[in-house]
Amino acid sequence: MRRSPDHSAGGCILSRETSRPRGDALGGAGFDRRRILITVLLLVLPAAACSSQDDSAGGEAGGTASTTPVSTIGEPVTTASTSALGEPATTTSAAVSGTAPAASDPVQRVTTTVTSVAGAGSGDDPDDEDAVDPVEEAGVVDGTDGSSAAPEPTVRWIECEFEGLECGVVKVPLDYRDPGAGELELTIAVHPATDPDRRIGHLVVNPGGPGASGIDMAAWALEGPGVVFTAPVLERFDIVGFDPRGVARSEPYFVCGEPGAQLALLSQVELPFDEAEEFAAGEAAALLCVESMGAAAGLLHSEYVARDMDEIRKALGAEQVSYFGASYGATLGVWYATLFPESVRAMVVDGADNPLDDVSTVEARVANVIDELQQFEVLLGEALDACDQPECPMYNDGDPRGYFKENVGALEAVVEATGGNPVAGALAIITPLYSEEAWPYLWIGYALLVEEDDPSLLAEFARFQLGDSHGGTTFTEHVNCLDSWVLNPQLDRDVRLSDETAMEEAVRRELPLLAHLEFTAPGTCPFYDLLDRATFGGTLDGSDVPIVVIGNPRDPATPLSESVELVEETLSNGYLVEAEHLAHGVYPNNECANGIIHRALIDLVLPDERTTIC
Repeated sequence: MRRSPDHSAGGCILSRETSRPRGDALGGAGFDRRRILITVLLLVLPAAACSSQDDSAGGEAGGTASTTPVSTIGEPVTTASTSALGEPATTTSAAVSGTAPAASDPVQRVTTTVTSVAGAGSGDDPDDEDAVDPVEEAGVVDGTDGSSAAPEPTVRWIECEFEGLECGVVKVPLDYRDPGAGELELTIAVHPATDPDRRIGHLVVNPGGPGASGIDMAAWALEGPGVVFTAPVLERFDIVGFDPRGVARSEPYFVCGEPGAQLALLSQVELPFDEAEEFAAGEAAALLCVESMGAAAGLLHSEYVARDMDEIRKALGAEQVSYFGASYGATLGVWYATLFPESVRAMVVDGADNPLDDVSTVEARVANVIDELQQFEVLLGEALDACDQPECPMYNDGDPRGYFKENVGALEAVVEATGGNPVAGALAIITPLYSEEAWPYLWIGYALLVEEDDPSLLAEFARFQLGDSHGGTTFTEHVNCLDSWVLNPQLDRDVRLSDETAMEEAVRRELPLLAHLEFTAPGTCPFYDLLDRATFGGTLDGSDVPIVVIGNPRDPATPLSESVELVEETLSNGYLVEAEHLAHGVYPNNECANGIIHRALIDLVLPDERTTIC
């Protein structure tokens, strides 16, 4: 589903198995709230991967990204190590530089406390002069003027932040349709195959978002099998993670005005929304992005990220790469396969949205969002019903649902604690629903809010989903808005402006628990026609690349129906695998699905049927 960014729960796929705290340990004084924050963020969003920016309002370049494969709340790993890489055959760098980029380095300007990281490459000449870009065939300019071949991208090897990864920076065009617009620098990271004698090649990965760090995902591979990747995948592939343009350690720095400026504009609109006020606030907020970033504001969409991926492939010297994408990473995979089918060796995506969902009418947009929120409604009910012992903080004499409904007004303190974003209360509630092991922290956080007037734990959940340091438009919303315009430039602005009221009415009618939460906020999407944005002239269908899609009937963020639609309506050669796991995404937590993924990625063996139920 192409979810409306203003109503999105955000999303990131990584999950890990952790034992649930005992009910009698959840209440009372003296528990370590900082430990709780670390634990629940590991359960829900490990590697701090669902945010492209730190949530502090100040700081160099608007904050710093996580420097550790645990959490922005945990203690950072400060040891820097130099990669042991020798001279890569296909790069111009002699070896790892052994030094971090200088303060004037554009990458360092984006995130001042994190050393850029990247991977080494090996393989055949990546260029195929006879290959035709399917988008170019569709009439979209490919970013070259035809007078001379573009220079081959290379990796500039640098010191690694994470011991065990191989590190560097790749330059890519800022605007593929305007070769004179300059370049930007992306950071990439490679976790080498643990069985080098049986190494297949590169597995490019993306954990979701938009806005999640692929470098952090690669760093999680250092934790060993079963955390993010299974042993067979770690053994056979170099895991290649990268921070997409605008994310964390890569350029350009994403900013929309001064800290808090957008949020101040959007927060001026009183509930219920007045259409004229919302129109004015949304337009002014969108203009802040244009004024702050200039043309770069319109160049962060998924088509260009997919083109960046192929530049990374070339820089690594690989003729083909395999790909694993989770959540929004599935959308990136579809884009990449569509643009560069000959560059794909194998592809698996997990927890997918269908990027071609119908959003042309208010009714269609409302139906899509209700479809997504339905599973959150189910899981919220299950989470409350599981609070069935007197020791549980929300027990309320056996009526935790009543406790939730009666005290929902207290969530206003969470809104205030996060700078006035009206959807913060809803995000604080649904974030712990991503994993059953995180439910106890929902109980604790809600009880702290109600009984002690302490919004700190729930506010942390909300901040983690809101994600950007300046308030207002998050990176996730920004990219989703751009993608929506790229794929659907004909959409009427009035459709985008009028769905908030219809959305509220539908939520109250169909989702009785979530109806107590505020899911709408004045949005900036209707005004993204202010940007000089691209228009995609081709067909986003995966260009006949076999793509294995893992769908999960218990996924709170991306319903199984989205995977079904992706395979049946969008992809020209998709294979659906339905596997259950109570979390956002399945891999690596379902043995049946793991086996299918191994066969597809390692052995190039596809499922026997177009739909497989584990």
